Amino acid sequence: MTFTNKNKFFQYTVTLDVSNNIFRANLADNSGIYGYGNTIEDAVKHLESLV
Repeated sequence: MTFTNKNKFFQYTVTLDVSNNIFRANLADNSGIYGYGNTIEDAVKHLESLV
């Protein structure tokens, strides 16, 4: 599962790692910067704290 969303600060893509059951939110233009979490919201919050 992959989708791209755009909030007021940056664009990000969220994927579900089914082997580890975690969500990963990557910056749309730099996949090397990412956040992760048990929920989509957690992954996006973690990414926001890095940007």
